[in-house]
Amino acid sequence: MQNKNSIRRLVKNNCACYLGAKHGISNYCCLQDGLCTFFSQNDDLPRCTYFEQGVLPTDEKLEREYKSERNVESEFKTAQPRVNCQKCKATFSANSNRQKYCEKCRDKSANEKSKLRMRQMRKSRLDVTL
Repeated sequence: MQNKNSIRRLVKNNCACYLGAKHGISNYCCLQDGLCTFFSQNDDLPRCTYFEQGVLPTDEKLEREYKSERNVESEFKTAQPRVNCQKCKATFSANSNRQKYCEKCRDKSANEKSKLRMRQMRKSRLDVTL
């Protein structure tokens, strides 16, 4: 692996589980309760999901190189559901399972709701009897 030293430097500086020396073990990892996988003597670096998800995204260039070497592209990504908009019936990828409207209709719907809310508020203000 070409980036072994830069990965080790990133682990030392940014990994919350890494401790320099603990219990007589240098390069101690809290998750494994022993030697950090990135400081082993093997030429091929083992995988650490905490490092890949939490530490590696801090360095974009190194992340791209790491993922291209290891063929780790979209393991942690989930597919977004395809939904039909309730107003215009167009298909779009929803960010959650509760999303009903596409972006255009969502904005229109929000405007309509705020108009209705203001009408009701103004009507309640006018109904005051003296």
